[in-house]
Amino acid sequence: MRSVTLAGGILLGAALLVLAAMLLHGFGENGFRAGSRAAWRYAAVIFFAVLAAGPLCRIAARLFPVLPVPEGVSRAMVWGFAASYGVYLLSVFGPGVIALSRGAFLMIVMGGGIALAMAIAAVPLKCSGLWLTITSRIRRAVLTGGAIYFWLCYSVMALARISGPHRPDIWYGFSLCLMVAGLLLRYADHWLVQDRRGRRDGVLKFPAP
Repeated sequence: MRSVTLAGGILLGAALLVLAAMLLHGFGENGFRAGSRAAWRYAAVIFFAVLAAGPLCRIAARLFPVLPVPEGVSRAMVWGFAASYGVYLLSVFGPGVIALSRGAFLMIVMGGGIALAMAIAAVPLKCSGLWLTITSRIRRAVLTGGAIYFWLCYSVMALARISGPHRPDIWYGFSLCLMVAGLLLRYADHWLVQDRRGRRDGVLKFPAP
């Protein structure tokens, strides 16, 4: 229930942000562009939260064992990210006033499909009254593949915006730092897990690069 509440709060935040941008800039093309830009940046922040939520909870649990670790936070963040990306898709394609290049169209549609796959992988499927369970390996592969896709796409886009012939935009430098921080957090979490297992087994093991 808490997971659904958190995901619903993230979805509501995205919708309100888009609506506020449209109210400020009007409901024409400029308003929809401002709304889609706000939704995209909001989804990027939620994606960083997806990267950081699990490692931060596990690191906090190791450093402060007395603190309770909330269950289902990572799953709720994945659902929230998929929902916020859905709001972004609606803000781009709903009005039909924003012209997209073929490459941008394919990237946005593919990103939506991968976000949907990540949301499905975060919860068991129910079909025709039978529970279809997703094995942990398949679940991990889907979530990891989706995270790698979004991380690489957003990082490359941010680097292009920073170094390319665009107007200065501090957002892309900030968001690129978030993406790098999320990657480092996940690596630190993996290293701590391997270190703990190595010490327990009597052999210090390091994660593969």
